[in-house]
Amino acid sequence: MTIRAAQIADWLQRFREGRRDEAFFGLLEMGHAVLPELMAVFRAERDVQVRAFLVEVIWQHRQSSAISLLGEALRDPEPAVWQEALDGLVTLVSPAALEVLRSARTWQFSDPRTAEEFRGWLEEAIAQAEARARPS
Repeated sequence: MTIRAAQIADWLQRFREGRRDEAFFGLLEMGHAVLPELMAVFRAERDVQVRAFLVEVIWQHRQSSAISLLGEALRDPEPAVWQEALDGLVTLVSPAALEVLRSARTWQFSDPRTAEEFRGWLEEAIAQAEARARPS
């Protein structure tokens, strides 16, 4: 395990212990170079709350390199995770983020309730992102 991976694991342990703010700011203070490792940890993580937390930390770095991961997180079956991804895409509004949001309109779901909930949130996110993207 690298030193940075050990630091990430330590911050995530603090999150699991209920020390959310400490973990959040600790991961942000690690700098943008940690993003690829945070993305890898997200992809391997099974705990829903940790996945949602990681998505928030990742988009709070406010780097366009996070947009593809946020698109992946939109497909997460857990609302806490995809809602966090929507927040990130709205915050990181750009042509690429809008493309990810708009492409999600075509996704198919096996559960109609999931589809209805997701589509409602998605349309709201698209409206917010388009409003933010318009020049003032």
